[in-house]
Amino acid sequence: MASMQRSINPTPITGEVTAPPSKSLMQRITAAALLAEGSETRILNPSTSQDSLAGLRIAEKLGAEVRQEEGAVFIRGGMNPRGAELDCGESGLSLRMFSAVAALCDQELRLTGKPGLLHRPVAMLEGPLRDLGAHCRTQNGFPPVTVRGPLRGGRAEIDGSLSSQFITGLLIALPTVQADSELSIQNLKSLPYVDMTLEMLKDFQIDIDHDGYKNFKIKGGQTYEIGEYRVNGDWSAAAFWLAAGAWSGKIKVTGLKLDSLKADRRILEALDRAQANVSSSRDSVQSEKSELTAFQFDASDCPDLFPPLVALACFCRGKTVLTGVERLKHKESDRALALSQEFGKLGADIRIRGNLMEILGGKLKSGKVHSHNDHRIAMALAIAGLGAEGCVIIEEAECIAKSYPRFFEDLAQLGGKIDE
Repeated sequence: MASMQRSINPTPITGEVTAPPSKSLMQRITAAALLAEGSETRILNPSTSQDSLAGLRIAEKLGAEVRQEEGAVFIRGGMNPRGAELDCGESGLSLRMFSAVAALCDQELRLTGKPGLLHRPVAMLEGPLRDLGAHCRTQNGFPPVTVRGPLRGGRAEIDGSLSSQFITGLLIALPTVQADSELSIQNLKSLPYVDMTLEMLKDFQIDIDHDGYKNFKIKGGQTYEIGEYRVNGDWSAAAFWLAAGAWSGKIKVTGLKLDSLKADRRILEALDRAQANVSSSRDSVQSEKSELTAFQFDASDCPDLFPPLVALACFCRGKTVLTGVERLKHKESDRALALSQEFGKLGADIRIRGNLMEILGGKLKSGKVHSHNDHRIAMALAIAGLGAEGCVIIEEAECIAKSYPRFFEDLAQLGGKIDE
């Protein structure tokens, strides 16, 4: 794909936009549907992001029959690998989650992806998979990941400080083995994402018990059963529009599940702390321009909110303090450093102090910035450009397709002035 450049001109935006389907939920549903042996799952409002399409390709390679139609994806489950290599693209969730699912198979499978994915740490996979009966090796703790099962169940200890994505994979895979399993989790940092997984599993008739998220007891021999699943709107994507509306106009985001367990729903809490003008009704949230004040917010459990929160903080009066920088190092980019560098090019005063990020509100100027091939960095810079003093040029803006292919189309629909 040729490198895309987008120029964002300062202008207020107004109107209504539908949140894109959640790629996090879509990938989880895809894995569950793969394990629904012989049954067909109909996924409504499916995500078509690059990460979600990678998940569908992996499921198909592992034996599922996948059929895509307008507004729906059909997956007939069944594990029967059609090849030895599983291409995860740039999806960290697919890499870690499907490593556990692929380990159900009794043949050697290799999970790899694009160059950016090969820098994502996966050392936490090796010990637990071996303890549960499978073989696993990595490249000194990094992808590619080679697994060979079958998983047999049993007991394993897992460090959840870096990511809960591998835990999600085990929670999805282990109910299908014959033996019971118990997972002991230390330092779990992404509890809302585990909740999302457990809620989805319950919808597929899978029961898992836990004791305060420290010990998970998983009964073996369970069967995945469901007919239809609708993917909810993505709070991660909605966060950018709701933040932008707080300083740049009046935006209503529809298609959201207001009682969602997704971590990024906490954007509403952050906006409230910034004294933004926000209202909600049924499946929608509206954000309207108002005088914003600096705020403090711990994003350790919702690190994907950092980019829109940094953009928001730039338009707040005073110094905003965000906690959770340690969660950002191993994303699509070293996200804290990338945010500091790129917003710094626009005149933002951002300082990183250990696990804290401090952002001093003030005027943003025009400039040329780079996405670092990170979809969330690109979207954060784009919404910041709406309130800058001049044009903001974003290089390698095509990375938005990883999670939100229609982002620039929706921005233009809301009144954004975009030049290629």
